[in-house]
Amino acid sequence: MFLICIIKLFSSTVFVVPPIVEVDVKLIEGIIVKAGSTIRLPAIMRGLPVPTAKWVIDGEEIKSEGNTKIDTDNFSTVLSIADCTRHHTGIYILTVSNSAGSKTVSLNVTVLDVPAAPIGPVNILEVTPDSMVIEWRPPKEDGGSPVMNYIVEKRESNKETWGGVSSGIKGLTEGTEYRFRVKAVNMIGEGETREIPESVIAKDIVIPPEIEVDATCRDRVTVRVGHNINVVAYVKARPDPEITWSKGESVLEKDKRTTLTNNFPVVQMRIKEATRADHGKYILKAVNEAGEASATITVNVLDRPGHCQNLKLTYVTKNSCMVSWDAPEDNGGTEITNYIVECREPSIRAWSMISSDCTNRMVKVHEGVLKGTFFMVDKCVENHTYQFRVQSTNDGGESAWVRTSDILVKEEVQKPVLDLKFVGTIVVKAGESVRLEAGLRGKPQPEVTWVKEKTTGDNPRISIDTGHDYSKFLLTKTKRSDTGKYVVTATNSAGSFTAYANVTVLDIPGPVRDLKISGISTDKCRVVWDPPEDDGGCEVDSYILEKCETRRMVWSTYSASVVTNYCNVTRLVEGNEYIFRVRAENKMGTGPPMESKPITAKTQYNRPGPPDAPEVTKIGKDEMTVVWAPPENDGGKSITGYILERKEKRAVRWVPVTKSPISERRMKVTNLIPNHEYQFRVKAENQVGLGEPSKPSRPITAKDPIGVYNCVFFFLIDVFICFKLNWHCICHLEPPGPPGSLKVVDSTKTSITLSWAKPVYDGGAPIIGYLVEMRDKVQMEGEQERDPEEGWKKCNTAGQLVITEFTMINLDERQEYEFRVFAQNQVGMSRPANLKDAVSPKDIHGKHLF
Repeated sequence: MFLICIIKLFSSTVFVVPPIVEVDVKLIEGIIVKAGSTIRLPAIMRGLPVPTAKWVIDGEEIKSEGNTKIDTDNFSTVLSIADCTRHHTGIYILTVSNSAGSKTVSLNVTVLDVPAAPIGPVNILEVTPDSMVIEWRPPKEDGGSPVMNYIVEKRESNKETWGGVSSGIKGLTEGTEYRFRVKAVNMIGEGETREIPESVIAKDIVIPPEIEVDATCRDRVTVRVGHNINVVAYVKARPDPEITWSKGESVLEKDKRTTLTNNFPVVQMRIKEATRADHGKYILKAVNEAGEASATITVNVLDRPGHCQNLKLTYVTKNSCMVSWDAPEDNGGTEITNYIVECREPSIRAWSMISSDCTNRMVKVHEGVLKGTFFMVDKCVENHTYQFRVQSTNDGGESAWVRTSDILVKEEVQKPVLDLKFVGTIVVKAGESVRLEAGLRGKPQPEVTWVKEKTTGDNPRISIDTGHDYSKFLLTKTKRSDTGKYVVTATNSAGSFTAYANVTVLDIPGPVRDLKISGISTDKCRVVWDPPEDDGGCEVDSYILEKCETRRMVWSTYSASVVTNYCNVTRLVEGNEYIFRVRAENKMGTGPPMESKPITAKTQYNRPGPPDAPEVTKIGKDEMTVVWAPPENDGGKSITGYILERKEKRAVRWVPVTKSPISERRMKVTNLIPNHEYQFRVKAENQVGLGEPSKPSRPITAKDPIGVYNCVFFFLIDVFICFKLNWHCICHLEPPGPPGSLKVVDSTKTSITLSWAKPVYDGGAPIIGYLVEMRDKVQMEGEQERDPEEGWKKCNTAGQLVITEFTMINLDERQEYEFRVFAQNQVGMSRPANLKDAVSPKDIHGKHLF
């Protein structure tokens, strides 16, 4: 009895031992293998219950597939990787676990390979008839070990054999065309080559001339008469160019005064004892077989100015007169600083400078220095005769005198002159006053009138005050309609003078124009309008959009800061009737509203109608090809896809053939039961929804055609259906359908990874690759739509893409991008599958799903 109890006690006890892992210490310290060999990582494990092994690298569990194999039994586990590559370098983590715990070890593996090709482009730095110098950058991938050296090879373009270059690229044959390539070498061996894309001919490099004028001569060379002119420039060219100096149409030559020196790269022109005739623009020109260059240097020679031109009497009164003149033809190379005016009576020999008590406002006289080119002489004696003379002055000295003939001072008739006291346009707010004033001259006293252009009748808000030497205009309580041009005219027996002033009166803007509602759907619409015809004299800053339900007649503000002339209104209630109104707003205030006509929130489109009954072609024992035509009525929206359904002839329930809509109008239906009769029907789908189904096709038995007559029969059916559906020929191959399930599966700040599914329909030929395109998203104004084919560029430029995933790199996280993917078979490209929304690159943390 005692023994039986002991046996039961031990039989009910469960022993557990935590797992233990034993690996070679060399694997922990790290092993190095060559690319192409087999990585073998064995480990011994113990524990109760028997532990399980899990291999992980870079956070992903390693599975037994392809060239990777994991052999695990109760006591050991071995990870083997055949034909390893550089990508298999890393830390392999083995975790052994059971119910008593777990144990983890890390095994370091480094895979060495030959280096990649040097980074291009390979540049030609120097070429001579017998040698060349080239440069390149180290390879991006050194194969896991440092690059020890590089091998440079050359060959003549018309030969196929490459030869190594031992010490520099020398010993070339002049005029021969060569090609070069470079490859890096590490401890594993020679890497991939990088070839110069174009052939290079061994010959001298020619450099077209470049001219740089010395800083002391670059802007302007200024000297005084009698001094030397010295111009220095630097010419870079190969071979040395021919140098010419010219001034105007004349080419300079060496003479007693002119010295021309060429000591490349320095060229110099020197002219002794400069005269005023030496001033002007000098052109330096350099020419060689590679091209030419020129530079212009301005030389200014300073001297006394020439004499004044066209001295004459402008007008005369009984006690004053005005003399005027033109500036000298030659100002001596510098600005005229002032003019000296003197007068005398003919009977007196001495000349006297006129005093500085002139009252003419256009002449500014300070301590006897006259800045203008005319002068008013007052305090003359009536009926006396005078003479005047004028002299110009600059920093170099005074010119010769120019004198008038005898001038008799007496009364004369003067045409009116008006001088408005402002410049530009007068701007006032509505309700404010406008004040204008003009200085007045003329003999006899002119009559003055003020009128607004293009208006008739008197304005009681206008008052005018005219005196001996002025005329004043006042407009009170201004309105927006007062904006315009105001013309003032002075008239006497000698003639008339007219001036004008522009006045702008600022006010609130007028009503907006052409208010329309478009894009009406169940919950949104678009309100569009034209700016007001009158903006109130200042820019319209924004618009206020209000809406009102007609059954309540209560207005509410939808947006008080619309800056465009349209607005997309959302959150409408289906079936409700709405009115909208818009007001323009500028810095003066808000203008009157403009109301729209009532609209009802409802869709403007319908579901598509039913297509015609589908037809069946290419019948086999377990598959059929079904084709159909689009419905006559698409509901106002483009057809986005079709749902194909099937049933056996005696069945009641229709079963969809695919889980998602079909973009093509044909479908190969497989997995049919031989010798069973099937019928098919199709539904069209647009953005509104799924339409009614078509009529069922005729019942077709799933079986292979038998005999020549049946083959001919089915061929004629195919041809008939091709013509009926307006297809070219169902017997020929055609491009595949678009890829399916396009989505983003990963993203960083600079990259986006897309994945997609194979097309439902391959066009009768295998899919050989995919094309990925992208473009920047552009915000269009108003109702404009972007050209669907504008701006796309190819992403997979490196070669044909055969997998259903691709990563775009070097993206800008501030930019949104649009993507599309094409499938390709031997016939051509499919229609594109477009990513539904534009996306921007950004980091995704943790688990994510797009």
